[in-house]
Order: sequence, then C-alpha cells, then structure tokens
Amino acid sequence: MISNYEKQVDIGKAHFLKYDQEALSAKFHLDLDKDYIYLTYLNTPCKIDRPSGTVFEKTSDGFAECRSYETVMTIYDMLCHGQETELPPLGGKWTPIANFAAAGASPSAEIFSQKYADFFSGKVDAVKKACVSIGGILKPALAGADITAEIPAFSFFPVLLQFWESDEEFPPQIKILWDDQTMRYLNFETTYYLQGDLLKRLQDLLLLFDSGKTNCDH
Repeated sequence: MISNYEKQVDIGKAHFLKYDQEALSAKFHLDLDKDYIYLTYLNTPCKIDRPSGTVFEKTSDGFAECRSYETVMTIYDMLCHGQETELPPLGGKWTPIANFAAAGASPSAEIFSQKYADFFSGKVDAVKKACVSIGGILKPALAGADITAEIPAFSFFPVLLQFWESDEEFPPQIKILWDDQTMRYLNFETTYYLQGDLLKRLQDLLLLFDSGKTNCDH
C-alpha cells in the first residue's frame, strides 16, 4: 500500500515534468544529457530521469531511486520554484526561518530540531566531522555556538548550521540560518523538509562513525 508521502513524490514527478528541462538546467548551471539532469544535494550526487522525473541518488552500489519525501520534494521545489529565468543572487545575510513566516503561521523550527540537538549532545567533534563529510565548511564561532558550519544544500545554495552544547542552565540547541533571499529559491514549507533531511543525514553519519563503518577523519 502506497503511503501519502509516496503519493506526493509521484505528484511531484508529474509537476516537474511540466517544466522546460533545458531551461532549468541553464538556470541552475546543471549538466544534462538526453537521459538525465545531474545535480548534487547535500554532497550526494543525484540525477533526475528526464522522461519520468524520477530522482536517483548515488549509493555505495551505484544509483538507486530516491523515495525520501523530504529529499525529492526539496529538489523539485528548488528547481521549479519561482518565475525567474536566471538564478537569483544570494543576499549574503543569514536569518532565522521565522523571519519569512507570517505571524503565527508555523511553529518554531527549533521544536523539530530538538531531538537532533539531544542526539548531538556530547559529540561536538563528531558533529564537526559529519558537517565536513556532508560538504560543510567550519566557520568561526557565531553567537557563541560550539559549531558554526556553512553547508551546501545545493552547489549554489548553502545553509548555516549552529550547535550549542548543553550546560548547567540550557539544553543543547540547534539553529539553521538561511540566506535572506531564500524565498526566491524555496517555498516556506520546503525549508522544514530540507532542515529535517540535513539533520537526519548528520545523525546517520554519527551512527556510522559509532559503528566504525566510516572514517571520522574523512
């Protein structure tokens, strides 16, 4: 039985196929051939089958169809959002996602990130290495954060992750900051998909580090 999330993935495919794929490739400076459009998402090579719109993600065994709702909907929305024919310039100013929301429109993003903050607690060095493994660049501390990392969601669109370790007064905390032009790239709701996808992938890397199946120093 197909879940509602999987149904949305198939709806996303149909929506994507309405767009001029050559124009999308030119706008985002993506390689394409007669079969696929190629892109990188969270440091993972992906390709979109041009006839069907199916997203494939590189795995250890080659490319496999991606059925992750958060991943495919973020990719489709990034490519299909907005009417601009050229990639809009980033503003270069980081801001919380709440600054894009109408008053009372959505719960705080921190509500959804707390379980990951709790998981990351006590693992600052490993989280730093996971950020680098996913393509991130560690930055000087911002607002006293134990980790500040600029992570490319796409080659042309980074986000800023901050992590504060717990202390005697406060629990661990994660914040994801966004370029102030983000709404020219994504719908508001999609930022939650991207945030959740990013944090889940970092968590999966930490679990791999713990299992010894990958090298922390990668």
